Amino acid sequence: MRRSLVVLLAVAPVVYTLLPSAPAAPSAKFPQGQLIVRPECFGGMDYEGGASLGLQPPGGQGYGSAGSKRKGSVAGPAFAPSAPPPPPVAAAPLKAPATKPSANRSFDAGGAAPEAEAAPADDGFALVKEERKAAESVAKQAAAAKDVERDNQLADSTQRPAPSSLEWGATVFLSNDDSMSLASAQRVLWAVMHDTALSVREIRPHELLNYFSFDTVTPDADQTFDVLASAEQQGDRLSVAVSVKGATPPGLPLDLTWLVDRSGSMSAEGRMEYVHRALTLATDQLHAGDRVDIVLFDDAVCTPIQNFVVGRDDLSVLKNTIQQIQPEGSTDVDLGLREAYTVAKSHLDTHGRNRRMMVVTDAQMNTGDVDPNTVSEIGKAFESDGVRLTGVGVGTDFNDQVLDMLTEKGKGAYVYVGSDAVVDRLFGATGFDSLVHTIAHDVHFSMNLPDSLAMERFYGEEASTNREDVQPINYYAGTSQVFLQDLAIKDGRAVKTDPVELVIEYRDAVTGEPEKRVFRTTVGAMLGTDPHNVRKGMALMAWSDMLTAQAMGGDACGNELRTYASRAARLPDDAEIGFVNGLVRKQCGDFELPAVVTNRGVPFKVKVDSDIQLASAALECAGERVTDGLSASDSVASFTAPAGQVCELVLAGTVDMRAEVEVPTTGGDLRCVIRGGRISCG
Repeated sequence: MRRSLVVLLAVAPVVYTLLPSAPAAPSAKFPQGQLIVRPECFGGMDYEGGASLGLQPPGGQGYGSAGSKRKGSVAGPAFAPSAPPPPPVAAAPLKAPATKPSANRSFDAGGAAPEAEAAPADDGFALVKEERKAAESVAKQAAAAKDVERDNQLADSTQRPAPSSLEWGATVFLSNDDSMSLASAQRVLWAVMHDTALSVREIRPHELLNYFSFDTVTPDADQTFDVLASAEQQGDRLSVAVSVKGATPPGLPLDLTWLVDRSGSMSAEGRMEYVHRALTLATDQLHAGDRVDIVLFDDAVCTPIQNFVVGRDDLSVLKNTIQQIQPEGSTDVDLGLREAYTVAKSHLDTHGRNRRMMVVTDAQMNTGDVDPNTVSEIGKAFESDGVRLTGVGVGTDFNDQVLDMLTEKGKGAYVYVGSDAVVDRLFGATGFDSLVHTIAHDVHFSMNLPDSLAMERFYGEEASTNREDVQPINYYAGTSQVFLQDLAIKDGRAVKTDPVELVIEYRDAVTGEPEKRVFRTTVGAMLGTDPHNVRKGMALMAWSDMLTAQAMGGDACGNELRTYASRAARLPDDAEIGFVNGLVRKQCGDFELPAVVTNRGVPFKVKVDSDIQLASAALECAGERVTDGLSASDSVASFTAPAGQVCELVLAGTVDMRAEVEVPTTGGDLRCVIRGGRISCG
């Protein structure tokens, strides 16, 4: 049970008139309410201080006290509306975009709308002590269990499950990264480049994987997602990479609440300068009709800008306010989150708008509630109320645990800023939209496997045959994810005609309606696709194993290095892998990429004419074995083979038959005839 806590303030906020007023865009539909500016948030400025922002109080009225710094504040609104807001304007229902069929994919709309959680009371957080204590205990146990599970997965990254534990032909629900965050990968790269130690929990292979770029297919104008699948076989294992690309449709009008940490720790490492640069850049990406609030926190809270509307109000007021934010006080993240939630909920005309909360902080909590488990619980309240979260970690030692838990519970993403270049990329014209624009909510991914395949290892965050065990995510515009997995092949015989499906179920971000897309392919089609994504993904996972071994005090430059080198050598033209090679040399010294695998693969087909039934054909080159299935109706085995290499062909029949073959430098076809137990290839 939630208990509402209402705080009444004796003095209403002052509503300011802008000098000069900004011209309104003729086509923009502005939200309701007037701009409220509180210069007293910056040290209780007098009227001249307010004038420096280009403001004057209406009728010469003095400043009110609402929103001023309040030591020992309790959860509740930092303002009281000067007049009851008008009712929201009803908007016409939006029509879902039509979908079109395609030869290699099909889209089946359907499914029931997810059941909405009960909305919290207006303040959303005033729990009685007994309830809060119980919630804290449960949250701590769940977080501890997840940490242990994550560390065990990292420590046992090379372990394969026993064949008896495999579920053949299962539907597996997948969550590659339930917060779609880049912060862990950004932090890892910074640490490696600056010789800074990492803990195991800071190394998240799935985030590292999705920090780098992969081949993708851009969705058509009427589609939300598109998919590219590729595979490579090694013995009885099929490594599969499925890259999912999100569309970049026109965005809804934005309701953006910036929650900015201005505590004393934000003075270190130029953190506040990064904040000034990031938010100023972001203001240039806003569109007419977008609404902005700024909430500041240290050991108290204040809202200097509320209900700023782009195109209606003077943009210089917003930028000048950003530049006046300076570090002071202690850090009460919990208090700031509660205040920002109250401000975001104060807007009633939110229909058809993109509601976004961006938390900018180093999260170095030292006052108020300092338990990440309970502080992060507010993320659930944001999500259930339709306010989407974006976290921005600032500084090299920001509290990763707080932002990771907060954005996970709020189904949001978070990033890390530690240089001007990163700020410009994330908050400039190419990156800002991906921080604030979701295209699909409550997204579930699942893979339908044929009876010949079973999930052996998934390199993402969560995988289960039980849908309820995997947390859905919100998907951001223009972003992509790579789902990398090892599939066990029954009897080591890949059946090229076997179907594989990736199903994406979600709620449309505009209409709220449930949608479902089914992407269909075959084992043969995946094997026939450029294996670049598979090879790059596996190389990056080998590098994450090196980082994990080093974090655990082991030898990262032994077996782990050899595995990485053998995989990286197959990507001689990939600039990002070249960059990682430089980081590995910084970690382990100079190393050689094995020449045997640098030879570019060429298409090589073996056509078999046999008087006996054969199950498969395998090609062994330099210790690596690739198998392709054969049948009465399909007597051609396809490989990507190293050009000019002498390899061994193994044909599986009553007994294995072997022949030495040379792969032409340009690729080609080989014909093998089997009669009376004798094999002849030419």
